[in-house]
Amino acid sequence: MGIRMILPWENPRSRFFWFRRRVPAKFAKFGMHGEIKKSLNTTDWDEAVLLCQEENLRLERAWRENLYGTPPSDLSHEQITALAGEFYDEMVATHRANPGPPRDWEEALTKHANRKRPIVGGVSWGLHLLSTFGGEVRSFLQKRGLNLVGDQLFGFIHAYVDAKEQASKQLLKNARGDYRPDPDADRFPKFVPTDAKQVFDSLWQEFCEAKMVAASTKKKWEPYFRALIRRTGSDDMSRVTEKHLLDWRDALMASKLSKVTVRDGYIAAMKAFFGWAKRMKKLPTDPSSEVHVEVSDKHETKMRGFRDDEADRILSAALAPANKLMSKENAAARRWVPWICAYTGARVNEITQLRAKDVKKIDGIWCIHITPEAGTVKTSRERNVPLHPHLREQGFVEFAQAKRGNAPLFYSIARQRNPDRKNPTYASVGNKLAEWVRGLGIKDPQVKPNHGWRHRFKTVGRKSRMDWLILDCIQGHAPRTEGEGYGEVTPDVMYREIAKHPRYKVVAKSVDGRKSKPSQLRA
Repeated sequence: MGIRMILPWENPRSRFFWFRRRVPAKFAKFGMHGEIKKSLNTTDWDEAVLLCQEENLRLERAWRENLYGTPPSDLSHEQITALAGEFYDEMVATHRANPGPPRDWEEALTKHANRKRPIVGGVSWGLHLLSTFGGEVRSFLQKRGLNLVGDQLFGFIHAYVDAKEQASKQLLKNARGDYRPDPDADRFPKFVPTDAKQVFDSLWQEFCEAKMVAASTKKKWEPYFRALIRRTGSDDMSRVTEKHLLDWRDALMASKLSKVTVRDGYIAAMKAFFGWAKRMKKLPTDPSSEVHVEVSDKHETKMRGFRDDEADRILSAALAPANKLMSKENAAARRWVPWICAYTGARVNEITQLRAKDVKKIDGIWCIHITPEAGTVKTSRERNVPLHPHLREQGFVEFAQAKRGNAPLFYSIARQRNPDRKNPTYASVGNKLAEWVRGLGIKDPQVKPNHGWRHRFKTVGRKSRMDWLILDCIQGHAPRTEGEGYGEVTPDVMYREIAKHPRYKVVAKSVDGRKSKPSQLRA
């Protein structure tokens, strides 16, 4: 959008043409009044038109710099006074040794008094000072990496103008040969910054380590913060304000992203990060605390589990002979991971990260040991989940025992391209399985190709009348109350509930479109 053309205004109380413009709502937060009026000091129309455009462009640049540039600084009244004291010290130190003739400082004081005197019937004194001294004030602030807006900017301009006058009077005394200390110089306190700069990279690393953030979550969330940094123009997290996040939220919601994506992705990441930083005293405030996205229940898509026919289709395809071009690990993942998820309701990456030693017998019951040590667990709590009898009958235990120790069951460490990459190999295995499931014709966006097993396990568990508390323990859902977290749910107790899950009765079929004979393998 172009800059609006402003024409001179004929003020009935003045012989000069005036500049007159309303302040746009999006810029009103910078402390401006609703309307700006200023004499152009000319009676020539053509000159007044040019002066109007110059003044309009100056205002636009100032407003846009505050809105899109460096985030606003937040200073107390004491800090503003101290900052004016730094200007005083700087000015006096620059001229003290050689102040020049007294006449120069007398003229400077007269000129200063005339500059700060507002025009009768014109703008307010604050706006007059902003217009007259704004350029030099901003130059002083920019050298210190500060950006004041609104009342704080007006407050500092007042303090700056007074400090400049006081420094000029002291230098006049010096020019007359009087070098006694200024008795009023101690009115300025020492300037102490609010907080040291909190660079995102170091805070992000601390946050990820403290919260044991999963590699997949890091990969998803970090780009959100990089986008925020580009938007604010600073990687100093202490300078991010609620207004920044609210404006960003509105921009995201105006894009093609859904409200649920904005709420559960972008805003959830901000709340987790800034909430932690505030609790750990890394940042003075949490700018995300009052940032919300309202999602109507009518428009929120409810995710579901696999239907019976979809579950049978996936498990049948898992039994089919693997293509000879597939690695043995990928073939094993396709063969076993869907079946294990079907009978445990576990998260897919909790299964794809399993190692040989994680399949073990506990109190005479074969279990899988799901632990953050192997990769990621959403609740960061390890748990043992008994194997359904049907999994044992299919030979899963023998498959796992063919490997030893820390060897992964469903990927090869030797063939990892980069063990330290952001997206771990076991997550890639899960992503490939998701693509494979979609390729089987299960394309409903309301069912996720891997997470559908967790929803289905809960549904089947209820139909089978599994104990709801033990059902949650099997799936690794966090306790709802402190009391539910007391004690242990042992494998034998979980096994009784898992055994209630009905068996899947499917026949292997080749459904990937390749030319191969249907297998007669049954499960």
